Amino acid sequence: MKKDIHPNYGPCKVSCACGNTFETQATVDEIKVGVCSVCHPFYTGKKGRFLSEAGRLEKFNKKYAGINYGQKEATE
Repeated sequence: MKKDIHPNYGPCKVSCACGNTFETQATVDEIKVGVCSVCHPFYTGKKGRFLSEAGRLEKFNKKYAGINYGQKEATE
């Protein structure tokens, strides 16, 4: 290998948005990630997406609460 053209490869601290941290090796000193193996739905088996979808559904229902979408009123 040629000298003085390769970046320094050393220990790197990785921190996730969930609070998990671990060490690996990279060409930078610190990496910040949004999702890691501790909080990713594939590894945890949880479907975390439903939490955000529930908020969207509530927002939609609140926004369009009094609209009947062109359907006839139900009469008994």
